[in-house]
Amino acid sequence: MCSLFGRGLAHYIYNNALHARRAWSNCKPAKPTPPAATEPHSKIVDVCCEGMVVKIIPARSNNYMYLITDLPTGCTAAIDLSDNKILFEILKKENLKLSFAFITHHHEDHSGGTQELAAACPDVKICAGDERIKSVNHCVKDCEQLKLGEMTMNCMHTPCHTVGHYCYFVECGAGGPPALFTGDTLFQGGCGGFDEGTPDQMYAIVKRFLELPKETRIFGGHENTILNLRFAQCVEPENSSISARLFWAQKQRENKLPTPPSMLCEERTFNPFLRVDHPDVQHYTGDTDPSYVLFCLRKQRDAFK
Repeated sequence: MCSLFGRGLAHYIYNNALHARRAWSNCKPAKPTPPAATEPHSKIVDVCCEGMVVKIIPARSNNYMYLITDLPTGCTAAIDLSDNKILFEILKKENLKLSFAFITHHHEDHSGGTQELAAACPDVKICAGDERIKSVNHCVKDCEQLKLGEMTMNCMHTPCHTVGHYCYFVECGAGGPPALFTGDTLFQGGCGGFDEGTPDQMYAIVKRFLELPKETRIFGGHENTILNLRFAQCVEPENSSISARLFWAQKQRENKLPTPPSMLCEERTFNPFLRVDHPDVQHYTGDTDPSYVLFCLRKQRDAFK
């Protein structure tokens, strides 16, 4: 068990490092745009339920974009804009008219297509909650609700990976299971880095997510499930749910199939970042304070290869 002094010192060091990283990020040159992959990292897959279909679209080296369509009305929205070329091809091929685009955060691999979309489709409502994202014509607020046909889009401010990060919780009007689009906040078996935030903020997000319906489908912004679950095995080597999910994920990737979505109730059994109250996870980090558990997990995950 870590002492209060040790825990306070760790938080002090973490916060000072965070401030230094923020200052550096403001002055370092922007990273060059990575070259487009010659082949998609995954197949395009449709996830269907009553009244709603989610199209999983691979982009870049391991990004995912999503198209959600309300089946009764045909209202269609994009989640994040990594590769507009792929997006436009799908819209044309399937004769879909885009009405909304929701951006989770300002990082270029999630928001890089906003200006091009605004120029090509000026009627599309581009929604986000960070002023660093270009061409946004609707600034969302926490707990704001928007209607997409018969679906309801709930905007959730989730500041940690970035200060302006939003996740989007979609309720299907036809009564199907809801969907949560998490960007770089939560992944299958893991979570995003605390680039502009703190463990306390992440713990508040975890508590908020765990209040959602257990059948919620979670769609993360990257294909990194296998590495996440390998780290989870290090945290809980005796957890059979982790081993079973890792075996499944490896089979999916062998066939170039995406691993999203997962269900929230499933994540609760194998994702250590949602299991900060579990004795085995606390034993791994040497503490029971949930924010400190998250701090330790994230630092270990940052170093895990």
